[in-house]
Amino acid sequence: MTGLHPRRLQALLAAGATLVALAASGSALAGEFALAVSPPRFELQLKAGESSRQVLEITNAAVEATPLSAKTADWSLAPDNSVTFYDELQAGSCRPWVAIERRELTVSGGRPFRFRFEVSPPAGTPPGECRFAIMLEGQEQLSRAQGGPAIPFSARLGVVVYVVMGGAAPELTITGNSVQRVNGKLTPVLQVRNTGAAHGRLGGFLSGTDASGKTLEFTPSSMPILPGETRAVTLNATREGDQDTEVQVQFPVTVRGKLEWGKDQTYNLDQRFAP
Repeated sequence: MTGLHPRRLQALLAAGATLVALAASGSALAGEFALAVSPPRFELQLKAGESSRQVLEITNAAVEATPLSAKTADWSLAPDNSVTFYDELQAGSCRPWVAIERRELTVSGGRPFRFRFEVSPPAGTPPGECRFAIMLEGQEQLSRAQGGPAIPFSARLGVVVYVVMGGAAPELTITGNSVQRVNGKLTPVLQVRNTGAAHGRLGGFLSGTDASGKTLEFTPSSMPILPGETRAVTLNATREGDQDTEVQVQFPVTVRGKLEWGKDQTYNLDQRFAP
């Protein structure tokens, strides 16, 4: 496998958050690359033969200016929600449609930098979806751990762009459920199949009473379900009226409510979860 020295990362794609990769581990390194971007992802609806110009705003929380290199990359999302970036063009890549304003830039501290790019799908492009990422990479630096050798590291930040052509849409189906251990806790999980031509994300309002008698609210993970794949979607439990505090579910539990995705697509969920 070739590419951007591909890194398997826990995908923050659910919230459209940026993806950050460090070539060396350790929390001390995080402060060396203090960038944020807005918006955190792009979801473009285009027609063949038209162009779309977009602006990505980069903010640097560090005192010193940060020099960056910019490029595009393809990416894939694994069943465990980790992501791999590829520098070489992958099958079906739409990166040849993409123009970025520059390859090198410097972001000053406290002053947002507006980075522009354009997507121009050619005439005759069939309906469907393609995806790419805009990668911003810092310069290699040396970090010296206390009492240890100097370790070179660099940081990357990726902003994911979805390009949906010709009104393509997701078609999601619940194909099963299970209880899995996620972050150390038993969690209800739905298996969701996407037979459509564009990615989808589950939303909605769900509730249930677990075996201890607690009334709980459940929120589906908004990880993207890409066309042609089946993905495990967790249902994260919180106390009724308190969505900021996750709780431990006492199984079995029956979860009911309405799931939503895409444009006016809904599914009435009524499923029992037991280990």
